[in-house]
Amino acid sequence: MNKTSLIFKYFQKKDLLRVKNKEYQKTLSSLFTFLVENDKVKEDKTGNIVPDKKITAKVLAREKGIAAGIEELCFLIKNFTSLSLKPKIKDGEEFEKDDIIAEINGGSREILAYERTMLNILQRASGIATQTNRMVTIINKQIFIAATRKTPWMTLDKKAVAVGGGLTHRLSLADGILVKDNHLESLRVVHHLKDNTEAITKALEMILPKVKNQLVEVEVKNENEAIQAITTFQEGTSNNYLALLFDNFTPEQLQQTIQKLNKQFDLGNIITEASGGIDEGNLLQWTETGVDILSLGALTHSTEAANLSLEF
Repeated sequence: MNKTSLIFKYFQKKDLLRVKNKEYQKTLSSLFTFLVENDKVKEDKTGNIVPDKKITAKVLAREKGIAAGIEELCFLIKNFTSLSLKPKIKDGEEFEKDDIIAEINGGSREILAYERTMLNILQRASGIATQTNRMVTIINKQIFIAATRKTPWMTLDKKAVAVGGGLTHRLSLADGILVKDNHLESLRVVHHLKDNTEAITKALEMILPKVKNQLVEVEVKNENEAIQAITTFQEGTSNNYLALLFDNFTPEQLQQTIQKLNKQFDLGNIITEASGGIDEGNLLQWTETGVDILSLGALTHSTEAANLSLEF
C-alpha cells in the first residue's frame, strides 16, 4: 500500500460521519438534545406570546463561505421537531453573500424557539469548512491538512473539516493508536526509564505484539526519538504501519530532521505528521519540510463561525 493510500485509510474517516451511521446519529442526537435543553426551547417566553402561524423562514448568508452541517441539520430537524428544512445548497458547495442556504417551513413559534440552535450548527460547521478549505487552497495539495481532537463539538467538527477538504484524523480514543508524550512519561515513571527514547522502545515492545494491520503513531520531540521509534518498529513488526508525530518543531528543524531520516531509513511507508505552531500565515513554510500531514487544533477549537442569519 502506498503512502497516500495509507493516509486516506487511517487519517480520513469521513465515510463514518454520515447520518446513516448509527454511531454518528447518536452523537448528533446527544449534541442537539444538550443544546436544546440548555437553551430551554420549550420555555421560550417571548416566542410563546407571539401569534403562531405557518411560515417559511430563510437562512441567509451574510458573507461568502463553504456550506457544512446541512446534512446533519436535516436529520435533526426531521427527527426532533415538526419543522421541515429544504436545503438550497449542498455540503461542500460555496455560497456568496445574500445567498439562501436553506428554507425552513413550519409554525412561527417553533421556528423562533429553534432558531439559535439551528443557526449555531450551520454557522459553526460552515465556519470550520470555510477555514479548512482556505488552508487547503493555500497549500495547493502539496501536503495534507488534518484536525486534532481539540474539538468542542467532537465528530460534527471533524465532519466539517472533511467537508472543507481536510483529514479527520482519529475520531475518538478508540479510533487508532497514538502514543503521546504523557503516555511516554507514564511509562518512564512506572518502569524507571532514563528518557523518552527508552520509553518509546518500551511502548512499541508492548504494543506491536498485540496488534495487526494497524497504524501505530508515536509522538517525538527530537531526531533521536524519531530514530528510536523507527528502529524499534522495524525490529518488531512486519504487519503494522508506523507514523511519527513531530510536535513543536520549527519548519527549519523539521526539514533538517526529515532529510537526515531519509538518508538513514526508507520513509516510503512511514507517515510523518507535524503539529504545534502551525497557522495560516506559515503554511507555505511547512510545505517545504517534507512532512506528509499538518495537524491544527485551530481548525476546530478557535475557528470563526460563518455569518448566517434567519429571516422571516
